[in-house]
Amino acid sequence: MNGANVMKILQYSILVAVLLSLAVLPSAADDAIKEKIVNKTADSITVVDEVGRTVTINLPVKKIISTDYRQMEVLLALGAGDMIVGVDSNFHKQMPYFGLKDAAEAGIHAKEVNYEQVLKLQPDLVIVPTRQGASADEISDKLQGVPVLALSLSSRDHIIPETQMMGEILGKEDAANKLIGWTEKYNKIVDERTRDLSENDKPTFFFEYMSDLQRKWWAIGPNNPSAGRAAEGCGGRNIASDLPLNDTTTTLEAGAEWVLTENPDYIFMDFMGGDMSGVGKTKDEVKNNLTRLIDERASEGIRNFNAVKNNHVYVLNRDFISGPRWVIGHVCIAKWLHPDLFKDLSPDEMNREYLKEFQGMELEGTWTYPAPE
Repeated sequence: MNGANVMKILQYSILVAVLLSLAVLPSAADDAIKEKIVNKTADSITVVDEVGRTVTINLPVKKIISTDYRQMEVLLALGAGDMIVGVDSNFHKQMPYFGLKDAAEAGIHAKEVNYEQVLKLQPDLVIVPTRQGASADEISDKLQGVPVLALSLSSRDHIIPETQMMGEILGKEDAANKLIGWTEKYNKIVDERTRDLSENDKPTFFFEYMSDLQRKWWAIGPNNPSAGRAAEGCGGRNIASDLPLNDTTTTLEAGAEWVLTENPDYIFMDFMGGDMSGVGKTKDEVKNNLTRLIDERASEGIRNFNAVKNNHVYVLNRDFISGPRWVIGHVCIAKWLHPDLFKDLSPDEMNREYLKEFQGMELEGTWTYPAPE
């Protein structure tokens, strides 16, 4: 055997060894799911939900009820639309463009379950938001033993293992892995490009919670499961980081005076309340909504803020900071803060890609303003 052949064999052997080693290296999703799936057989699966409850579900699951509309994007992205027989009171109002117009309303959003309606629908599984986790066992008892899972299916820190868990429960493993892969791809890009920034290279920002438009100057902390976590790791410094926040208090009324004292370089507004942005909204409509809010706060000194003077006030719809699309908001914030680092990424194109690939639809609207393009 000549030297060239020996070299080829050695190269091939090394390649095989590398591929085999990579094949057994668990991904972040694999590590997380090990803590969620206790046991699975052909007839049942036992899992641990977000509040630490161990729940056994009979397989196959054919009918699901979700009592939090923010859980729905993951379920629909997995292709489980034909399994969903009941939704919460907000779904048809907030997300009519996702279809399921005939799905029954099985409860008031994040508050109570319509037990009579749920029993009539005979679901194999009910999913409640984590805020109802403390009463999930009681809910299951009132539903005559129907399995109840407390999951968010929307927050950055839990969505990957929970998506993989639902893939296992619903027999949608491939769809779950595809969705997780899409999310991790963009998350990794942001992480890699901001990782080596010095503190001096990280602008400060104020992220305002605006579910109720009558509330003003509510700071979103970095521990907030939606906006706060979506903004972390984007190459900026949240001025709310030092406020007295905890796992249950993730937003706090800070006041205009405090914000002006901190004088952030950027202001992000979490637009949801009052149908201020999103599907069907034009750029001019969202721009006018933002302009009106700034005008209403003129007497509170908002025009003295550096962010306002430098035109660094941005609108971000909640669709882009929770659910599978949290990573689009993540890219938006990173690109607003560091446009030169993300010239090749378009949040608008990411949104179109996601909607077409995972939801099978095309939607027009304005989720951000000014768009980070």
